[in-house]
Amino acid sequence: MITADLYVEVQTYYANQMRLLDSLKIEEYAATFTADGEIVHAHRDERAQGRETMIAGMYAALPRYKGVVVRHWFDHLLVEQGGDGSLTVNYYTLVSRTDAEGKVVFEPTFTVTDILVRGDDGQLYTKSRYIERDTPAES
Repeated sequence: MITADLYVEVQTYYANQMRLLDSLKIEEYAATFTADGEIVHAHRDERAQGRETMIAGMYAALPRYKGVVVRHWFDHLLVEQGGDGSLTVNYYTLVSRTDAEGKVVFEPTFTVTDILVRGDDGQLYTKSRYIERDTPAES
């Protein structure tokens, strides 16, 4: 059973993690993952395994975010505890980009599944992040 305290801890973890990413503190953001953690962008068939690979990929993407303020918005978190103590967190995300004039552009929405684990220091870390772009169901 997920307690209210654990749910709040998970929400706070994401709030801190996304502030690092939105502030382009790439190394600090990567440090919120386990050393062997991975990010999978299923819609692009792209996988980054390990912090160094994540950091390189994020630096390569920086030109896309020049001159805009990026915000990652997470909502509808479902948190489940695994038998090994890990947490599976499934949520929706939206990314906005705001330019100097205040114009906001939204990227497509995504469904994300994370596996969070607790490190030796007692803190939460992302072991894996699987990102799928939302697409309409085929009729």
